[in-house]
Amino acid sequence: MKDFHLNKFTLNNLINELSVELEESPNLIITTQNEAIGKWTMTRLWRSWMSSTASFMYESGVMMPLMVMKDGSNYGSRPFDQNDAHELFTAQHLGVDKEGRRLSWSKSGREGLRPATKGERFFAMQKHEEFAANRGIILLQPKDSEYRKLTDEQNS
Repeated sequence: MKDFHLNKFTLNNLINELSVELEESPNLIITTQNEAIGKWTMTRLWRSWMSSTASFMYESGVMMPLMVMKDGSNYGSRPFDQNDAHELFTAQHLGVDKEGRRLSWSKSGREGLRPATKGERFFAMQKHEEFAANRGIILLQPKDSEYRKLTDEQNS
């Protein structure tokens, strides 16, 4: 589920979305956060940037193949989405460890991947910010983000 802005008028919509997700996965983890307190971690900001990047790429005609045939040709296609952008640019900007495994944005690691350090995540975001600026992709830049604080520290 994507972030959901809950208020007394959207509660029924949330319940409907949760019901759909519970059909697919019987156990969910739900976190709540006061909107006024919001915190933009680098990982959360990265995902926002991947959404903007995927939209730009889709509007530029980028599609993903549904399947690759034995001869190397593509069979069918689907729109390039934010998960595709996350995988592509994580591999490109964040890189891999000594064993060739992609680094993880997760602070605890997942599926045996080594979690990227704060510095590695920061450097990947700088690279993506440059990539986006060179192509005219508009990225969200919240004042209260971890990335903004690190950028300000680096520039002072």
